[in-house]
Amino acid sequence: MFIIVLRAVLVLVLLAAVYVGLAAFMRWQRQRTLEAEYAAGVEPALTREDYIAKGLAAYERSPERKALYAVFIVPLIVGAILGALSALT
Repeated sequence: MFIIVLRAVLVLVLLAAVYVGLAAFMRWQRQRTLEAEYAAGVEPALTREDYIAKGLAAYERSPERKALYAVFIVPLIVGAILGALSALT
């Protein structure tokens, strides 16, 4: 029983590390895109920092950002299905 709990904790820690890494990378990518857009002269009414802050705030509420939760959900569902199937045999 201890091994099962230990493996579950290990999987959750690994998934959390993947999530944090992907979230940081995707935020960095979005910031680079916003910087490039501002340099191209998209919205001259805002300062560079305000434009990037506004864009990152919109990104935090975007479906793209929420899709990162699939890093946790999909492996857990697959594991549950495989566990249920192995219990049947």
